[in-house]
Amino acid sequence: MIKSGMAEKLWETLESILIEDKKGFISVTGGGGKTTFLVSFSSFLKSKGYSVLITTSTKLASPYSFNYNTDRVFLSPQIISYWPRRGESVFYGRYDEAIGKTIAPSESIVSLLYERYDVVIVEADGSRRLPLKIHTERDPVIWSPTSSVVSISGLWSYGKRVEDSVFGEERKGLYVDKSYLDYLTSTPRGMMKGMRKDTKNVFLFNGGDEVGEDVREKIKSIKLPLLAKGFIVSLNEDRIYESL
Repeated sequence: MIKSGMAEKLWETLESILIEDKKGFISVTGGGGKTTFLVSFSSFLKSKGYSVLITTSTKLASPYSFNYNTDRVFLSPQIISYWPRRGESVFYGRYDEAIGKTIAPSESIVSLLYERYDVVIVEADGSRRLPLKIHTERDPVIWSPTSSVVSISGLWSYGKRVEDSVFGEERKGLYVDKSYLDYLTSTPRGMMKGMRKDTKNVFLFNGGDEVGEDVREKIKSIKLPLLAKGFIVSLNEDRIYESL
């Protein structure tokens, strides 16, 4: 959440990148802070007067068990009859009692709702709480209205074994280091998966507060895809440590 003067710097920077003419459809991928991003960025946008819709194209913790800090929750298509007010945030999904989670609503309904909300933020990926992710053909699920893709990774995995830190990684005996993160930002199955040439693409290396300056210096030299922007951040502190 917004806790300090540094918070304004982080969220205002992201607002200037991800929102154009007061509109944005943001898909969030990767691991290591996606839900924190959803809650914190939507809260910031709400404070700036945007109407915000939070949803998922995969699965998300139920609003019965997790507080998304929204003003309203809809778990049925009844949301179609609701028009948001300025500075209001709304959660929308379908509740699956069998798994106790929110599952993806219809893309067509969310596309329709985008016409009445300023910003839609979609959790478009799953990592089973691991900080890094290798993707398959099935994920992430990037819906067609997406204007921006934000890929998040957790730097607290640095120096740890990939089998303990990377969801979907089948190789053994590797460690998360600068060369491995270079791999994740370049392989089609890594952090760039789901990014398109027509989307504004942002890499957030979360956990800048949990690693030393030596690690942050290494991360600064990671090569990102052309035109993509990258930041070393702490979502918990709402702080940008470095721009890549």
